[in-house]
Amino acid sequence: MTLHSWYISPLFTGIFVILGIIVLFQILVRLIISKSGDVTRPINYLSGRLAFFSVVFFAALGIYFEVVVFDQGHDLAFVNFRLLLLFYVTIYLSRKSSFTILGATWLTRIILWGLTTGTLYFLFMTLCIYLLTLGMITIIRRYNLPQIYLISTLDIILGILWATFYYLQLPYFGTVSIKIALFNWVSFVIMNAILEFGLTHLNQENNYLTMLSHQATTDPLTKMNNYLSFKEDFDKLYTSFHKNNQSLAMIALDIDYFKRINDTYGHLAGNQVLEQIAKILMDESAKSEGAQAYRVGGEEFNILLPNLNLQETNKFSHHLQDRIRYSLFPVNDLRLHLTVSMGVAILHEHDVTSNLLYERADQMLYHSKGQGRNRITLENELN
Repeated sequence: MTLHSWYISPLFTGIFVILGIIVLFQILVRLIISKSGDVTRPINYLSGRLAFFSVVFFAALGIYFEVVVFDQGHDLAFVNFRLLLLFYVTIYLSRKSSFTILGATWLTRIILWGLTTGTLYFLFMTLCIYLLTLGMITIIRRYNLPQIYLISTLDIILGILWATFYYLQLPYFGTVSIKIALFNWVSFVIMNAILEFGLTHLNQENNYLTMLSHQATTDPLTKMNNYLSFKEDFDKLYTSFHKNNQSLAMIALDIDYFKRINDTYGHLAGNQVLEQIAKILMDESAKSEGAQAYRVGGEEFNILLPNLNLQETNKFSHHLQDRIRYSLFPVNDLRLHLTVSMGVAILHEHDVTSNLLYERADQMLYHSKGQGRNRITLENELN
């Protein structure tokens, strides 16, 4: 057997398989995040839909490996891939998720092979490696050690494991020569390094994209969603209205005499007012299912309220107005009374574009300001 056929070709195949699995997983993760519409939060594989998807994806991969091993007739097939899968789901996923994946591979093994001696060896070996990996992860995280310590320890464990296979020559495992043991250990070390590099790089890229998305859609002063985020959400809700018959109301809101606050107390005081108003808007919006508040301009805010009719939105807006009106806003050494003006409109079936609702809410707002401010105008009041 030539060096090329014995070493280079199988190793390259393994590397491309590993990279392909990583890239496919990350593509599907980004697809799930984009479909959910929440691209500004850090990616979390420990809970929620991504945890569920991770379990399904890697459990399916583990089951596939076991089916291939059964077809080959001995456990030598895909040993490195199966161990890498076991290591990295234990490292990156929660204990519940990783054990679920391990359980899926165990169940598949038992169904295909039965409770043979080889199966018992397999269950014992994978359980020991799983517990050992958990212990190493605990130590690494407790003492805040670099990840390279963990990766290097995995390489050592696999070196010991392949040496064990060589010296014991387990019958269900097939004949393991020194050349096979050395090749598989070297292959594991290289694939382990590439896998760690690939995962680290893709996670950093995902975090960077998340940060950019957050910066692009979040107002830096108030931490509210900004106008770009408003337009994206508004267009989605407009589509949902016509597709799923989901109602949609909008409140356009201005802080009354905000310029006077800036002129009298300074722009830093004005920023304090904006932050405090924003907190109230976000707090109140959180009480209505699906509602979201946005800062769309200087002292201008919009609130989108799906599933509410005009009367319900009117009740919401008056409660919001009262909370602001009867609150005291600390500015410098003072406590200011503030009021807001609002315009309320609801989406209709004959609205051929989303801008029509936006314009009606805006018209209602300007009517409230024209009538002396500290008012709420509903669109049906001007008909």
